[in-house]
Amino acid sequence: MGRSVPTYREELNRMITDWNRFRRSLRKRERDSFDEMILSAKKHATAGQYQANPDPMETLMLSILLEHRLMLERIERRLCNERMDIGHIPGSASGEDDDMAEDG
Repeated sequence: MGRSVPTYREELNRMITDWNRFRRSLRKRERDSFDEMILSAKKHATAGQYQANPDPMETLMLSILLEHRLMLERIERRLCNERMDIGHIPGSASGEDDDMAEDG
């Protein structure tokens, strides 16, 4: 009988296991952040399964990037709700040099 193709969840768990030595070498704070990134990837495992990408690392990285984007959107909404202008850094004279200023 032929071998079946591993699911994305199986591949994700294999990759997590493969990175365990790296994880253990991190400082506590870094390890916590690493674990949060892995949790981000696990949150989107169902979408990753549907993607059926031949390189599961791409799907893992895109899942992490998606979670980071969602976090940025939550922060932006929170700042807007607090009536903070995220295009202007408090304390700058004109705001022209602000990295966060939008074009247009």
